[in-house]
Amino acid sequence: MATHKPPGSEHIEMTNPVTEQGEGKEAMTIAEKAYLATETEHTMTASLAFKRYRKACLWSMAFSLTIIMDGYDTAILGSLQAFPAFKYRFGHQVGDTSDYQLNPQWQVAIGLSNPLGNLIGVYINSFMTERIGHKKALIGTLVYLTGAIFITFFAQSVEMFFAGSLLSGLAWGVFTTMAPAYASEVCPVVLRSYLETWVVTCWGIGQFVSFGLLKAFSSKERDYWAWRIPIGVQWAWPVLIIPILVFAPESPWWLVRKGRLEAAERSTLRLSSMTPHEAKQAVALMIHTNELEKAECQGAGMLDCFRGTNLRRTEIACAAWTIQQLSGFVVSGYGTYFFQQAGLKTQDSFSMSVGQAGIHLVCNLAALPIHGRFGRRPLFLLGIVAMSCTWFIIGFVALAPASTAQGYAESAIYLLWYVFYQTTVGPGAYVIVGESSTTRLRSHTISLARNCYNVASILNKVVGPYILNPTAGNWKGKCGFLTGGILVVCFAWAYFRLPEMRGRTYEELDILFGMRLKAREFKGQPVDIAMREIQRGEEEEKGRFEPVQSATEQRM
Repeated sequence: MATHKPPGSEHIEMTNPVTEQGEGKEAMTIAEKAYLATETEHTMTASLAFKRYRKACLWSMAFSLTIIMDGYDTAILGSLQAFPAFKYRFGHQVGDTSDYQLNPQWQVAIGLSNPLGNLIGVYINSFMTERIGHKKALIGTLVYLTGAIFITFFAQSVEMFFAGSLLSGLAWGVFTTMAPAYASEVCPVVLRSYLETWVVTCWGIGQFVSFGLLKAFSSKERDYWAWRIPIGVQWAWPVLIIPILVFAPESPWWLVRKGRLEAAERSTLRLSSMTPHEAKQAVALMIHTNELEKAECQGAGMLDCFRGTNLRRTEIACAAWTIQQLSGFVVSGYGTYFFQQAGLKTQDSFSMSVGQAGIHLVCNLAALPIHGRFGRRPLFLLGIVAMSCTWFIIGFVALAPASTAQGYAESAIYLLWYVFYQTTVGPGAYVIVGESSTTRLRSHTISLARNCYNVASILNKVVGPYILNPTAGNWKGKCGFLTGGILVVCFAWAYFRLPEMRGRTYEELDILFGMRLKAREFKGQPVDIAMREIQRGEEEEKGRFEPVQSATEQRM
């Protein structure tokens, strides 16, 4: 590729720029290197990117292993409500029958323990990561979680179990925001969807292991260890993950934000098979993007997520993750319990949950090429429509007289909904959240978005037991009408507000959001970065905004 100088690059040439003499040509400025790095991003195929960034993919996948723990715990807490040994230990006998049930209040409390802990952990992560980096924050959180698991494992009362789950939730809040942020920062544009989908796949792996263990012990109705062993398995994950993460490279984007440019170049070399010259170009693009974002929004705090064009980007991230939770509202957090209320036997309900976890893994693998090839917007819209239809069908089926056949029909349609979810909105939300934020505000934006998800989850956990519990609302499948109606509203938002971000570098997204385009105009809008630099220089000369000193200038 020719290393011509893009028009307008003179406006951001530094007083003592990082330069590189190559093949007898004149030294290049940061802007020129950024221009070349952008062109490389656009011409790179997925196969070439996997080959060139295989180390980055492996490290991103290693960070995402912590999501297994979140998926495992979420499935545990949702399914323990229907687990015979757990109900026998912490519940009460229903009448003269041999059935035991938790009080709806404690069903709600245990269901809330994860999202409430997540709410706090997510915000802790947003500040901790920006201060000490992804690697140290994640290893420290894993060490903390190892101790917190002791409380739930040795719980002697439902109150103690709730406290342990709440404290463990702090760590899971860190994991859910750390993995997608790291994946979006260490890999090129063409690989974003693949690695964000892997994050969701890890969640499915945890869910699958959880349901498998619960099914294995579901017949031991009064065994003291039947519910403890699945809790104790959580200790295996930190033991496996910490030794791997000790050798992980830090995100070069975080290093650039901290002004540690040489360390960013070393990290880039560790994450790819680039030459030192190419690594300098890649870091130059990071510097250039960081400077553009500093010029557009001087601050990098939580409140800056609600200023200027960042407000729209925060809205998109928050809505994408909230729709994830709303798409299965009432039922998604209590899948096994829903199967039982639909009329399935205990063993059959856990078998159905294991099948659901298997669907998760298969559909996520199918989603890898789908999200890599097609845009975010059409898949998201199509998924919402398909899910809404399945929920309305469940609602109509539930109007028929109760029978075993009806219960299996509702459960089968629910699994069809899960297929649509795990191939569209499930992984798609992670990709959208990773792309919609600016690089300087990524940790804060992802934290806000995840906590919108957690708030929706809390609402789900509170409402769910009272709607599904036979001693309360006893809606059963008729809750499909409620969830289907909510998805109609979600479709309206996505149609008018969700833009197409596939194939865009972070610098291009900064420019597109700055143009204040309608959602449908993003896809076909050309972006001339060189012309943008000319306009930026003219604005600086007119005093519309002061030039921001670069990280290189600050250091020299």
